[in-house]
Amino acid sequence: MRTLTFTLPDPFPLLNVQQRKHYRTRQREKIATARRIAAELSGEIPAEPFTRAHVLIIRYSTGTPDLDGLYGGAKDLLDCLTTPELQANGKIRNKFGIGLIVDDSPKHITLTVEPRVCKRAEARTVVTVTEMVGAEVMA
Repeated sequence: MRTLTFTLPDPFPLLNVQQRKHYRTRQREKIATARRIAAELSGEIPAEPFTRAHVLIIRYSTGTPDLDGLYGGAKDLLDCLTTPELQANGKIRNKFGIGLIVDDSPKHITLTVEPRVCKRAEARTVVTVTEMVGAEVMA
């Protein structure tokens, strides 16, 4: 069972913030996040993505967000963990992904997102991706 953990310097934006951004701005931020994750992991990215994984995201911030905003805001971060895939129509699915997990669908991941209250100077996002094998997949 392999585990990868990385820390992003800021809490990820919540759903309300994401929805109000222009799609090009959101796209640029996804690219920046994917690059930041790749730099954080520097050489730890597996040759083959995890087929089945548990993703734990802990968002440290000064306030406690509502759960729908918390889980919805994690979408762009999850998109950065996926594997790009060429579709039959010629478009690339998950084009911003760095290849840690096959896909972010329930078939491939279980997701836990937790809010933690901290001081403003300690705000960050900690992501742990744990490969699930054998009996864990059956659960």
